[in-house]
Amino acid sequence: MVCTSLASMSRPFWRLLRLYQVDAEFVFREAGLDPTLMNESRSRYKEGRVQVAWAKAASFIGDPCFGLRIAEVWYPTDLHALGYAFLASSTLRTGLQRLARYAYVLDNVVGFELEDDGERFSLLHTTEKRCSFSRTPAEEDASWAFVMSLCRASYGKQLYPVEVRLQHEELACQGEYDRFFRCPVLLGTDGSAIVFAHADVDRPLPAPNRELARANDKVLSTFLANLQQEELIGRVKVAISHELPSGTPSDEEIAKAVYMSPRTLRRRLLAEGTSYSQLLDAVRRELAEQYIADPARSLSETGFLLGFSELSAFSRAFKRWTGQTPSAFRETVCT
Repeated sequence: MVCTSLASMSRPFWRLLRLYQVDAEFVFREAGLDPTLMNESRSRYKEGRVQVAWAKAASFIGDPCFGLRIAEVWYPTDLHALGYAFLASSTLRTGLQRLARYAYVLDNVVGFELEDDGERFSLLHTTEKRCSFSRTPAEEDASWAFVMSLCRASYGKQLYPVEVRLQHEELACQGEYDRFFRCPVLLGTDGSAIVFAHADVDRPLPAPNRELARANDKVLSTFLANLQQEELIGRVKVAISHELPSGTPSDEEIAKAVYMSPRTLRRRLLAEGTSYSQLLDAVRRELAEQYIADPARSLSETGFLLGFSELSAFSRAFKRWTGQTPSAFRETVCT
């Protein structure tokens, strides 16, 4: 799995750096993040590099609670269509449900879950276990400051949570948390969450717009479906490429590699209009063209790396894909 976040989600972080007069471009470039991608609606950053950027920022900024100030520099469009869908919701409950439902569009590492015990309504952070990144304290603070600001933009500034729980240890600026969240803030807890009173999440919001909310829901649903399709197909193709040098992998082996049962994998790929055999063929063709373009690599070695036991089988497959033999293709691309 490739752990990523929507590049536009880093725009508030960029503004935050500039608020503290830190060279934002330097921080991004040093972390391997291309700043130009932030204004491309579908571009994504590798999550590990985002953590590096936050850590570098913390080393330049003397304020240990600087993440809270993300509340001063965010815009609804930083959240793609989710920002406006949330703000157009009829209640905080429906807005938070949208946030939990579509969080994967924003970040496939850190998501949200909802808990309702009849009196208190909790929004909890969840973490994708296959992504082993740990957030910096400032990044955790910024995430909840962003959510709290989004809620107050919908509800009004008089919104007071019941409780906020943060996983990082206590810092030297406890008073900043109290002033921002205006409720008890517990640090060093097992989980990360913000808790609201039941009455507050079900109180009608002052400016709902069902038509606008539904229009943005449609955009998000399409985006999410495309993202999940790209991710599933990408994960399967990566797993196939890793296994090919050991021979042709079975769909059972690849299903295990992507944490699915063979039956689920077949069903998911069928729903995406493809199949395991088609993806195996596609990966072999893509790699074959790359390998053959390297004159230092023999055709026999290329066939072996693609999981073919005999050069003749590889040659037949390659001619089926391109209409040329491997040697003829090499002459074309290497002359």
